[in-house]
Amino acid sequence: MLMRSEDQGLSWGPPAIVPAPRWHGVECAGLTALRSGRILLNQWRFDWYPLDHARRHLNPEDYDPPEKLMGPSAMAAELVDWAPDPLTIAQCFPWARGKGQTWIHRSDDGGRTFAHSSRIDTRPFSGGYGIRGAIELPDGEIILPLCDVPHYRNVFVVRSRDGGESWSGPEPVAGAEGHEFEEPAPLLLISGRLIMLLRDNRSRILHLVRSEDEGHSWTVPRATGIIDYPAHLLELPDGRIVCVTGRRAPPFGIMLYVSEDGGETWGCDRPMIVCAGFPNRDLGYPTMALRSDGSLFIAYYGQDANGVTGIQASILRPQAIAPAPRKDINGRN
Repeated sequence: MLMRSEDQGLSWGPPAIVPAPRWHGVECAGLTALRSGRILLNQWRFDWYPLDHARRHLNPEDYDPPEKLMGPSAMAAELVDWAPDPLTIAQCFPWARGKGQTWIHRSDDGGRTFAHSSRIDTRPFSGGYGIRGAIELPDGEIILPLCDVPHYRNVFVVRSRDGGESWSGPEPVAGAEGHEFEEPAPLLLISGRLIMLLRDNRSRILHLVRSEDEGHSWTVPRATGIIDYPAHLLELPDGRIVCVTGRRAPPFGIMLYVSEDGGETWGCDRPMIVCAGFPNRDLGYPTMALRSDGSLFIAYYGQDANGVTGIQASILRPQAIAPAPRKDINGRN
């Protein structure tokens, strides 16, 4: 679903299905606004089958049954109180999940229609999933970071030089024994450096990688100390970098971290609370945009006091994210 605001997030139009109603079975999508005016929508699409059909016609290694997809062990990291009856789970969720494909949809009318689609070949990786959009380099080349769905262990990039119509093969970014990297959040800094924050499903700590050569090579992933996930990044006009995340441990909430040194440190001991008071860990996936007055519009999902899940938003005024006063050698402002 896509919603549109004409007043920098104060009000929103009705949701519209994108790219089209027939595109069902998809995961979280990313949006990229190119300088040409074209908008790209990237998403991973799973193949779904009625459970009875999968059992009769597919090889067991070609699909995942509901017991694997919806069982307590699969959902424990996200929903602590999820406890379906193993004897009836197939009756409640009579579907099987197969493999899938990575797609890019293109819009040349401001996102009102996505008339053209291209499939991305992610081989040798099993697939390509990403919740964020791509990066457009100064020369017009587009870099899209993805992870190897459904394993969620390795991050790679694909490239396009024709506005998203065709894409290169994958170039590895991050993958290491003892880590499970996914949901990359990229940012092109004014300096030309690329940075990317990665969710790690082993440590539950965000890791950072950097590139000085337009994403052709990357540093070894380094733990940032941020215990929340996933992330979205934005560079402020003064050069500071802000990172918004979902905290899926008590106290549940949406957090904002600020780096004043290009992403080297994040002030992990003093994050800013964007929104708190959520009843559980079923929250997050925040995204943000810089408004014309210097404030940040931050959207995310979560449950309200009545247990209703929905999209929520907060606006952080410029003074809330202003840099801390500098102190002299004697500790005075």
